[in-house]
Amino acid sequence: MIFDNLESAKSFYKRYALACGFSIRKATQWKSRGIIQGKYFVCSKEGQKAVKEVDTLNEEHQPKQKRRKPSQRTGCEARIRYKIVFVPFTGINNHNCNVTLGAALLGNETAETYTWLLKSFKDAFGYAPKVLVTDQDPAMKRAIEDVFPDTRHKLCMWHIIDKLSGNVGSKLCNKTDFKERLCDIVWTDHITPDHFEQHWAGIMHDFHLTEHEWLSDIYQLRSSWIPAFYRDEDMSGLMRTSSRSESENHFFGKFFNPRTTLVEFLAHFDSAIEHQRHEHRRNDHDSRYKAPETWSNFPLEK
Repeated sequence: MIFDNLESAKSFYKRYALACGFSIRKATQWKSRGIIQGKYFVCSKEGQKAVKEVDTLNEEHQPKQKRRKPSQRTGCEARIRYKIVFVPFTGINNHNCNVTLGAALLGNETAETYTWLLKSFKDAFGYAPKVLVTDQDPAMKRAIEDVFPDTRHKLCMWHIIDKLSGNVGSKLCNKTDFKERLCDIVWTDHITPDHFEQHWAGIMHDFHLTEHEWLSDIYQLRSSWIPAFYRDEDMSGLMRTSSRSESENHFFGKFFNPRTTLVEFLAHFDSAIEHQRHEHRRNDHDSRYKAPETWSNFPLEK
């Protein structure tokens, strides 16, 4: 089942528990960058009471005389889970800074849900974006093909390179020049596709990785994430720098904390967007009324 918010889920499960003859309590939850990603509501008798070990031979550890209370925990496994996903749409403004075009809270990450989200985004803006950059989520890929068939879908370079050590091993990345050589042909748009392919083949040969499954897979996708293959396209810095989405997540993380509720999140989100708009107005003012600092003594800058 999908609920609109945390309180709705709790209220539903509380009514269900009352009808079935048991009570509930809050349990484990996990967060990412201050936003609750998942939460459990369980039976009040879930789990077992922890038993504290005492050294009865040590007088200092002799427990105080207390009235023993029987534990109400019987290991009941009845529970309900609450989970949301925060999905921001990030663009780049005329100052080459991130700007939040929109955001959504989703109950799951299926292709159907993403399709609904992208259709809502298209209805709000009136047209499809020319370029869309995401990670390698297959559900998102299906949704983009369905809703934005004419949009150029690119993969985020940062997310791919971030997985490099985990797939080829940290020893190879840190103890050799493998990663340095690979990044030299990945993080640049000053080479041609042929140049990239020749150097990629050489690196794979030198480190005996020609049959590596993950590297072979991302190589097959090279036209979707390697700048050499779209060097003549205006990507507005979307993929030639570190992850824009990670930067956006860090920005929102400054406004949310681990104790943020869903209601508080919405208020903090509005504050974050207002802060972003303030920065944009400030940049507009500076570009109109202030002279830019020179980087050199060349007459061209003067």
